Amino acid sequence: MEIEKTLVVGAAPARVWALLLDPNVMGGCVPGMQSIDVISDVEYVSVIQVKIAFINARFRLRTNIVEMRAPGYLRTEGTGEDASVASSLRQSSEVFLSAQPDGGTELRIKLSVDVLGRLGTFGLSVMKTKADRMWEEFGANLCARLEAAEGAEGAEGTSPAAAMAGAGQQAARQAATVPPAPAATSAVPVAEA
Repeated sequence: MEIEKTLVVGAAPARVWALLLDPNVMGGCVPGMQSIDVISDVEYVSVIQVKIAFINARFRLRTNIVEMRAPGYLRTEGTGEDASVASSLRQSSEVFLSAQPDGGTELRIKLSVDVLGRLGTFGLSVMKTKADRMWEEFGANLCARLEAAEGAEGAEGTSPAAAMAGAGQQAARQAATVPPAPAATSAVPVAEA
C-alpha cells in the first residue's frame, strides 16, 4: 500500500525537525503508541496497538533511520509483527519538510506499507480508511504539541496547564483543516507507527 500525506503546521522547519528526532515526543503523537525504547540515535523499538475491523493488533515495531538531511529530509525503514493475530508488516517512509512563506512548515510523508498475514486479508479500502484516521489524529496531536510548547514559551504569565488547554483547543480547530490522508502506520516516521 502506498500512501502520501501532507500537513502544514505553524512552526519553523528546524523546530519540526527537532520534534521528529525526539522519540518521546513523536511517540506521543502517534495514535496507538504504547511504548518506545531507544536503542540508539537511529534505532527504535516501539509497541503500537491498532484496531482494524474486528481485529485488535499489537505490533512490536523495529524502526531504523536510514537517511537524514537536516532539517528537510528523513527516511526510515521498519518491520513489525503480532504473533497473536498472525500478522506482520514492513514499511519504509520518507518525510519532507518545506518552509512556508508564513514561517510555518509543510510536512509531507510518503509511505510504503506491506501488511501480511491475517490483517493483510483486509481490502485496500479498509486499510486506507484506517490510515486516513490515524493521519488526522497524528496531525492534531503534532499541532497540539507544537502549540503547547510555543504557548508555554510565549506566555510567561500563563500557567503551563492553561497554555496546554489553549493549545489543545487550537489543535482541534486545526485538525479540521488537515487534509484527509492515508495514514498513519507511517506517520510514525521516527517513533514508527
